[in-house]
Amino acid sequence: MSLIFLKFSSILILLIFPNFVNSLWPLPQNWSNGTSLLRVYPTFTVKYDPKFLNSYTDQLIESAKNRLQIFLKKEKHFSPNVKFQIPEDVDDSILTLSSINIEITDNLKKDQDDSEEEYIDWTYNKEMSEGIPLGTDESYELIIPDKKDDNEKELIAYLKAPTVYGILHGLTTFSQLLYYNRNYEELFLPFAPHNIKDFPKFMHRGLLLDTSRNFYPIKEILKTLDVMSWNKMNVFHWHIVDSTSWPVVSEKYPELSEKGAYDPKKMIYTKRDIRIVDEYARARGIRVIPEFDMPGHTYAIAASMPEIMTCTDMYPDWDKYSAEPPSGQLNPAIPETYTFLNELVPEIASYFTDKFYHTGGDEVNMNCWETLVQQGDVTIESLLDKFVTNLYTILKNEGKIPMTWQEMITEHNIELPKDTVVQVWKNHTMVKKVVEKGYRVVTGSGDYWYLDCGHGGWLGNNVEGKSWCDPYKTWQMIYSYNPIKELSDEEAKFVIGGEVLLWSEQSDPTNYEQQLWPRSSAAAEVLWSGPEDVDGNRRVPDNDALKRLNDWRFRMVERGINAEPLQPLWCVLTGRCDKAVTTEEINKNA
Repeated sequence: MSLIFLKFSSILILLIFPNFVNSLWPLPQNWSNGTSLLRVYPTFTVKYDPKFLNSYTDQLIESAKNRLQIFLKKEKHFSPNVKFQIPEDVDDSILTLSSINIEITDNLKKDQDDSEEEYIDWTYNKEMSEGIPLGTDESYELIIPDKKDDNEKELIAYLKAPTVYGILHGLTTFSQLLYYNRNYEELFLPFAPHNIKDFPKFMHRGLLLDTSRNFYPIKEILKTLDVMSWNKMNVFHWHIVDSTSWPVVSEKYPELSEKGAYDPKKMIYTKRDIRIVDEYARARGIRVIPEFDMPGHTYAIAASMPEIMTCTDMYPDWDKYSAEPPSGQLNPAIPETYTFLNELVPEIASYFTDKFYHTGGDEVNMNCWETLVQQGDVTIESLLDKFVTNLYTILKNEGKIPMTWQEMITEHNIELPKDTVVQVWKNHTMVKKVVEKGYRVVTGSGDYWYLDCGHGGWLGNNVEGKSWCDPYKTWQMIYSYNPIKELSDEEAKFVIGGEVLLWSEQSDPTNYEQQLWPRSSAAAEVLWSGPEDVDGNRRVPDNDALKRLNDWRFRMVERGINAEPLQPLWCVLTGRCDKAVTTEEINKNA
């Protein structure tokens, strides 16, 4: 009798929810599902055997388990795409999923594609003293059955991964399969069985947040890390200082924040603050890469050390000496500057566990250094080369790998160490130029992935009110970007990933979440799922993607995130707001 009810309930689910969409975001690489409905009680448990794991891995899984339990108790996500109501007469036939078993196993990705990318099978050491290496294996396999095994008394799901980071992603995916039923006030898992084999397309899936132009308290950064983990993003690029403020507290140079922060008591990041962020991120599979932009964008240093600066605050003629106000660059022609670097950089680099350190290097204004070359037998380019060489030598001695913005390669033609990662921002076509020089690339060009674009100009007397990188980057534009477009297969191997970027001239804790989400989710799917599916078909921002993203946006809102709406609610509920275009037109215009 129960089998009859079970089949009947499956048929009813299909009839009642013909347009129902599981909002898995980002989309898994391989995913099959059925038609059964399962109940999930708050007593659902995560089971694993810690004796097979090292102690820190055990801690990470325990932490992830606790986060899942919170979701099970608090999650009230009701899919906006359908009216999710379970008929009373089939309630008794619905099986209950009681637990999920976790297993650390062999590399799963080897059997999933023939990619030559190198993935590292690695977990934290006991002391937690090392960061997550680039290329750590993040693959996982999630199996949710709709029938009990013959030797099992309960219905059990299974999650396997070669590292703890795959486990974290698998639990994230599991949480997205759960939907709340308002009639029963319970969680249900539709369309079982689910068989998911998943792994990221790109190793570096990042989000840049600028916390210098406007200050963000630590609690906002931690909240951002949570949302990043839900979107399977694994790099927090912390643009922590800039011309406008120096909020980082240095033990060797305390005057930097005392005079360079907006508020030396409240708007600062101490060593302890930074390590809290670093550890919080690592527990969610996220690397924290700091950026201390030099030699440009350094006006904030002038408040405490004017003797090592040039063209400081040349207002109102700032635009002759810098990309934006206030102007000011480090002086590469005097030994005091290098004494400063040799003492400061090792200290601040030690605050972060990741191997990578972003040196900035963008928008160096050559007019600022004109007076320096008039005083001796040197050129501006030779001064810049000297500065970069000294900075990179310090980083090498500290065991750090440098990152830099593209200008060092594309405009100044400086010969950088080949392990340097170059970040492309000015135009997506620059990716090919950089990889042709043999450098690894992180892309996030202003013409696709700059989230601050299109919000209007922020300079006074800007009567047109335009931003430099108009138009506004819609989720469709972000989703349509292919990081390896026009690259050969060999060239594409140099692109390790990308970042979506929020510069904070017009963002702060009052509005940044709306600017980040769900548009950053669009980039997250490109970087995890890839610009093409497993069959080589290009992913496009069509109605299917919109339904999933709408559902995912509502789930993030339910979790306390102020993600901006994509459509009027009527459109979300009915799905009847599509343009009358063909699939061919969508593919052509995407």
